[in-house]
Amino acid sequence: MASAIPSIIGRKVIPMAAAASFAAGGGMDTFNYRYGRANCDASSQDFDNAKPSANNPFMTNNLASVVLRKRMTSIGRFSLKSESETNLSIPTFFLALSGSKKPDSNDASANTTAVGTSQSTKNTFTVNDFESTWMNSDMPSRHPRFHSTVSRHDDRFFEETHHVKAATTENNGNDKDETNLQIKAELDRHASETMHFSVYREDLRNRIENMLTSPIEVAEKLWEVKISSGAIGSSGAISKVKSEAITTRQQVSNEIRALKRQPTKGRLWKDAVGDTKPMESVLLFRSHHALADGASIMAALSDLCDEAEEIRSDIEAELKKWKRGKQGKKGVLRRLISRFMRLIKFMMWITLGSARSALYQVWLQLTTRTNPFDAVRQDAEKKGLAMSGQRAISWCDACPLDEAKRMTQILSKASGSNITVNDLFVSCISAAVTRQLIEHEEFMAPVDAHSRKRVARNINVCIPVHLRGGVILPNESLGNRIGAFVTRVPGEMTHDARGGGTPSCPSDRLMKVHRSLKRSKQSPAPILSHYVAKFCSSYLPEQWTKNIFQRANCNACVAISNNRGYKDKIHMNGMTVESAHGFLPLPPGIPIGVVVQSYAGVMSLSVTAEKWAVPDPDKFLRWCLDEYSRLLETAAKLEKSQ
Repeated sequence: MASAIPSIIGRKVIPMAAAASFAAGGGMDTFNYRYGRANCDASSQDFDNAKPSANNPFMTNNLASVVLRKRMTSIGRFSLKSESETNLSIPTFFLALSGSKKPDSNDASANTTAVGTSQSTKNTFTVNDFESTWMNSDMPSRHPRFHSTVSRHDDRFFEETHHVKAATTENNGNDKDETNLQIKAELDRHASETMHFSVYREDLRNRIENMLTSPIEVAEKLWEVKISSGAIGSSGAISKVKSEAITTRQQVSNEIRALKRQPTKGRLWKDAVGDTKPMESVLLFRSHHALADGASIMAALSDLCDEAEEIRSDIEAELKKWKRGKQGKKGVLRRLISRFMRLIKFMMWITLGSARSALYQVWLQLTTRTNPFDAVRQDAEKKGLAMSGQRAISWCDACPLDEAKRMTQILSKASGSNITVNDLFVSCISAAVTRQLIEHEEFMAPVDAHSRKRVARNINVCIPVHLRGGVILPNESLGNRIGAFVTRVPGEMTHDARGGGTPSCPSDRLMKVHRSLKRSKQSPAPILSHYVAKFCSSYLPEQWTKNIFQRANCNACVAISNNRGYKDKIHMNGMTVESAHGFLPLPPGIPIGVVVQSYAGVMSLSVTAEKWAVPDPDKFLRWCLDEYSRLLETAAKLEKSQ
């Protein structure tokens, strides 16, 4: 599957990753440690200096396991210090699977065609399947941080429990293998099976809300997954359109099987393959940000898929291609001069760009003294409608990715700019935020509804940025390699207040969004924010860190995360991952979070919001799609005129 690689590689993320490589910091050490190098109470820096000692209590054979401590990343600790009781830093997402599992010779159900329990387990994903896939993919070795906890004694450190693997000897008495440590997985603490969802979308929505707002005891575990299975489409994790298509394919497959029926002894007919009913399995994940950022978690979990080796080889091939392109066919002297010039350009970019970003941040702070949703929250509190800590959740498939790309190409050609899919959806989301504010004001002041007093002409949006472009490079493990920037986009425009208007209005908004995002994306603001967060977590008191984190968003109305997935569908243990949706944990002070994601050629949206800010999240996503439809109509007219 040559295309089963995050398309971010095509976004020129490799050069960005190299330029920002120093911002990653705090990676995990390898899975196996030679026993003589391990020290139970040592940090990761102490492992290399530790030497075998005859008095080391762990050298005795009666100890089954030891606990090792490793220093937490500064960004991970920042997430612990900056979160509040009502704004927990817990990214959540779900994967919806369907199809049949890989045949297992050790599984009796794989060797029988009787309709019943064996068939129902054949096309559902269970906790046992998850655990076996996890261990077969060597996840404890690739990403040992998944099996860490935050130290109860010092929250600057992770703790890992390791088995002591005793040395083996050969027949001549010589040591064959040295004593070493192997991580203790204990997946039963993380994976559990639960009842499937009975009410379409509502049960899943409530469970996601509970996972976003319920704290994780980080001293016991940093992540968990809840697995359930039921009839295809029953939960809403897979849309009705996709469910109907899967059901149709399954019915055709069953009809083909019926034509292959063979007479057998003891019964009149027996299916050659066995009829199966379409089922779905939903894997609902959540993890604390101290473990890693959401993009890194998704990238790491791709190691569980059947195409993992091909994905890794594609990433390595892209890296080699990029390195060869940098070197070219230049001589030694020309390469040295080229490197020197790149260094000079990089230093100028960092220096001047950081100064410009800091000044822009100060300007946003001074010109946005209040959040437009503050008046909404105050009005809700007066009426007893403000429910602090409760979340409004929704998700949907927005459009085919190829359609969105074609639209941006047409609009870019017409405007002479380079509009991206990210610009397109940030524009749609900003329009939806504005319509939400307009609805709130009409509810608060129904008289003279179109005389705006609180709906701003501009709003601020916060854009998280993964410094590795959403991929985990070879020989890297989980980490918090994330920054962010705040930028200003249009708020209320003429066509918003009138509920319609000229076709040029949506494209006007899009162009303003494009220019604003382009200026911020070309700056080192994400790297600068990453280092500011590291400094705050390492040297400032917890309360100061929380205040700085809340003020740094410049009273933004919405946080928008853009995640690029795989072009083709991936599989886990033979089952197809039909859909994947992530949900953003709300930063303090920001009432709305939206995730824009592509997977298998489909763009999807998911919204997480305070209930007082977005009472109807389904309507909010419809507003996003309304703005998208206006832009699509504009692009269609431009294409005809070109």
